[in-house]
Amino acid sequence: MDELLVKALDYGLSLGASYVEVRWQRDSGSAAGLRNGQFEFAASYSSQGIAVRAVAGGGLGFAATPRLMLEDVFSAVERAVKLAKAAGRARKRPVSLSEERLGRFSYSLPDIALDPMELAKTLDDYAAKDLTVRRFYVNVWTTEKRVLTSDGAEVYSKIPRLYVFGMFIKHEPSLGSLQRDVFLGGASADSVRGADKVVEEESRKVSALLEKARPLPPGRYDVVFAPEMTGILVHESIGHPFELDRIYGREGAEAGESYLRPGNLRVKIGSDLVNITDYPALPGTYGFYLVDEEGVVARPKQLVRGGWASEFITNRQYAAVLGVHSNAGARASAFDREPIPRMSNT
Repeated sequence: MDELLVKALDYGLSLGASYVEVRWQRDSGSAAGLRNGQFEFAASYSSQGIAVRAVAGGGLGFAATPRLMLEDVFSAVERAVKLAKAAGRARKRPVSLSEERLGRFSYSLPDIALDPMELAKTLDDYAAKDLTVRRFYVNVWTTEKRVLTSDGAEVYSKIPRLYVFGMFIKHEPSLGSLQRDVFLGGASADSVRGADKVVEEESRKVSALLEKARPLPPGRYDVVFAPEMTGILVHESIGHPFELDRIYGREGAEAGESYLRPGNLRVKIGSDLVNITDYPALPGTYGFYLVDEEGVVARPKQLVRGGWASEFITNRQYAAVLGVHSNAGARASAFDREPIPRMSNT
């Protein structure tokens, strides 16, 4: 594989690119689902391919191919360079990348030896049986990547991941319906240690809340957010708005923009006690990685410090625009997806 990637890298430079990045990625795994204890689905899957990014003629181009023959990879390189040059003609400011300390190493995490269907069945055994609906979805997969860049990054990674979703619904005609969800997962089997107790407790809460909960009288109250609500708040209100491509409006027509503006971090987010860090290198976490898709070594991103916005999530392109260093935020969800600034564990 390395020989193919090196040839692609050299070919891109020969076409006039000032920067070339090639990434081989393979995602493979299995998933299973249960509904009220009955089989719903089971599947295995695998996808792999090579992605190419190139800076040429003042623009940035991306292309990918699932075919690993030399001529197909060279064709992807040609498309990336051609797109970069075309984009450059429409740009007022040429694309440049920040200078970074790039990774040159390999790392692998132990495989997750769990069967999705067996885990779903085990968790279902602990769920309350008086629910109208109880569903479990389990996904176990591994992502392998090899990233080479023309300015020196050489990284191989192999990261397994486990995702568990549980849904509990209770419906009573006289009371209405109530639903609670459980999300568990990470980069090791330890991430579901104690999941049986979580399922047992959360599934039993549904009936209790539906039958016993009463509206509070109007007034002002101190509120303690549950972990699920805290996660949603931070992910949607801090994580995504701090992604610098969104701040620059690149996703305005698809996923929205941001309340932050480029170069303006003096935004009050919360009390002086609020500190929020996005750190992909936390062992065992769902968004774990040591190096991003551009070869930049991961570090903590201090998004909020003392209640104030402190740092954007960025990649090398947007870091160069601001005159700062990338904080290793370039991520791609599959081989045919362009790396863009995205949070890891927020």
